[in-house]
Amino acid sequence: MAKVCIVCEKEKSGYPVEDDAVIHAIRRVKQAFKVARNNELVVCEDCLEEHRKKRQKYEKNLVMHVVIAAIVLIIFFFVSVFSPSGISFTGILLGILLAALVVGLSVFNHWPKIAESGAKAAAPAEAKKAAKGKKRK
Repeated sequence: MAKVCIVCEKEKSGYPVEDDAVIHAIRRVKQAFKVARNNELVVCEDCLEEHRKKRQKYEKNLVMHVVIAAIVLIIFFFVSVFSPSGISFTGILLGILLAALVVGLSVFNHWPKIAESGAKAAAPAEAKKAAKGKKRK
């Protein structure tokens, strides 16, 4: 299996990426269509900072999606409960489905994290880069 950086998409060695549910699902779909390359996904040393920025953006967007889903769910719940016609289970179910769809949209923006063993090794490397940058000034 070749090690491929998920940022620059080149064959390089680096910090391994965690094989989460989204990546696992993508691999299964690709295997079903017989287009899977079965590469080991990594983040190379050169792309570590860009990976960190993309991961932070993904986490921020995920939180935003969850908040929006919660607001939608609360609105649908209260409208269904306090409607003049009585409690509408269809409205509550529709709210739950819409909230799940909103959270599910974050999958299109998914950016995996570095595996725990790689994250521990990445922290000293980032500290070294920061120290080098300060010495040059």
